[in-house]
Amino acid sequence: PPSRDPELISFRAMVKIYGTQNEETPSAPKQNVTKQIAVVAGLIGLALVVCCALVATAELKQKRTVLYGLGSAEEQDADNAIATTFATFDGQDEWIEETLEGEYYVELFEEIAEAEETEEAIDEVKVAIDEAKNEHKILEEFAMGADAPLE
Repeated sequence: PPSRDPELISFRAMVKIYGTQNEETPSAPKQNVTKQIAVVAGLIGLALVVCCALVATAELKQKRTVLYGLGSAEEQDADNAIATTFATFDGQDEWIEETLEGEYYVELFEEIAEAEETEEAIDEVKVAIDEAKNEHKILEEFAMGADAPLE
């Protein structure tokens, strides 16, 4: 065993004697810093992948559920809204006639509907609809395999 002689202890502090080890300063094991950094980076990367997967699969928006069926009264609510809307304007026709005098909207709409320009536009649309029906019929025949007649 090593001696506790003060002179020998100070000598050991100055010079390393073969086969002895300084008790005050144990030697540190060799560490590979690059390997430690790689392991830490790998763990951080793995944690990031796990977090991304959790966020991707999480439902962040709450689903709203509306129950329709017996007793939900959605039809009654719609009827109440319509009744409220039209009841609000009930009795205002006379007031509108007085305020607008000859520019009352019902009379204006009737005048527009009976105008010659409107009748012409309606006739043009009817002709276009008939032409479209004929075109549809011809295209349907081609789709069935018919060919155009040769002259």
